[in-house]
Amino acid sequence: APGLGDTERPPYMDGIDGLAFGDSPSLGAVSGRSYVNPTLKFTFTVPQGYSLQLSKGAVVGVAGEGEAVRFDSAEVPSSMGLEDYLKSGWIAGLQPNSVKRESANGFEMASGVAVTPQWNFRVAVVRHETRVYRFIFAARFDSAEFAKAADATLKSFRPTTATDVAAVEKLVVRTVTAGNLDTADSLARRMKAISRGTDLFYILNNLYPGDTLVAGQKYKIVAVE
Repeated sequence: APGLGDTERPPYMDGIDGLAFGDSPSLGAVSGRSYVNPTLKFTFTVPQGYSLQLSKGAVVGVAGEGEAVRFDSAEVPSSMGLEDYLKSGWIAGLQPNSVKRESANGFEMASGVAVTPQWNFRVAVVRHETRVYRFIFAARFDSAEFAKAADATLKSFRPTTATDVAAVEKLVVRTVTAGNLDTADSLARRMKAISRGTDLFYILNNLYPGDTLVAGQKYKIVAVE
């Protein structure tokens, strides 16, 4: 009832300071134009112009309005060759004559071309330990630049190094005390590693645009550890 009970806000805010924020490390992380998976120990880099994000068990990248890439994995019997897997029917419009065996950085690979009425695809698969990883590049219009971008991404697939892992930013929740002149925008600007930081600040702190901060009260932000 109003006026009864204790919210225990101060000890709660102290308790969550330093809490890890974001996706589980087992899913890997996006670092600039690279995806790094410290657990499975591999990384790859997409070409200039692509932006990457994690999405429901996959890594998705977009470049402008007419080009994209999806990276995911599949269970494939070790007895099945990668060329045979590409031709097994999971990708629509595959041109069987385009399928070829490849290798880079010690990994077995295969690639091919698929065409549908609206899209052109460059598809590639990589065998790493017990799984097969799939790159699916899609573009409205095929071009030499599109083919080059897909090939460069495939050939960038390699084992991680200590430098790769160190470059991954670890995000944590931090609590900050609002000053007399602070606003949601001023505190959100501290979240340099987060896009649309002001929106996230409102969500984290159960606020709405236009709400006034209380000087001396702690608020949640996300920062690089």
